[in-house]
Amino acid sequence: MNDLSAIILCGGKGMRLRPLTEDIPKPLIEINGKPVLFYIINHLLKYGVNEIIIAAGYKSNMIKDFMSKNFSGINYCIVDSGDAAIIDRIKDCIPKVSKDFILCYGDTICDVNINKLIDFHKEESNEVTITSYPISIPFGVMKTGPKDIVLKFEEKPVLDEVMNIGYCIFPKNKFSIFKEAKSLVDVYNTLVSKSLLRCYKHTKIHITINTISELEYAERNIKKVF
Repeated sequence: MNDLSAIILCGGKGMRLRPLTEDIPKPLIEINGKPVLFYIINHLLKYGVNEIIIAAGYKSNMIKDFMSKNFSGINYCIVDSGDAAIIDRIKDCIPKVSKDFILCYGDTICDVNINKLIDFHKEESNEVTITSYPISIPFGVMKTGPKDIVLKFEEKPVLDEVMNIGYCIFPKNKFSIFKEAKSLVDVYNTLVSKSLLRCYKHTKIHITINTISELEYAERNIKKVF
């Protein structure tokens, strides 16, 4: 069992998934018969994350009902911050956290090995660790020079930059960084400016559900994760 809490961000309205999210919050959209939140929580439980705080907002009563019916036997609480910004949702949740926490996004499913993530994080125990995933471009790209001469052509390149997929571990001694921050990006940039943000590179399965096409992709690939 890992001595770690989790905050799952579940308050957004999921506008890019309309009309599906007119009736339910995005974390409760089903993939092959199970809500996104079901997969996220079960992945955390698999690795012994034993305290879960859900940062709710939009249609929070539906999330409360889902949790009471499916996870009544675990240690969880739901913090309803209404239409608050992400950073304010996190600030509202922090008083409920009793130990280091891992920040997860309520629309992201992946098979990150949390034990390996924690081991990586503990190598530098005073730092914050964020999980990344490679960015690939699904078409050929060109670099051009003077007079539009093509200098380089590359088919479906993987960029040097990586994307943030959550699963970010914040130790208790870094909780104060949220106090004055106006956004989650502010938090990350403050950590960057102090060289306190390390990147754990995940390269296996990652599924984010923000659009209908991403939901269709998730339905085709979810069995690769679970």
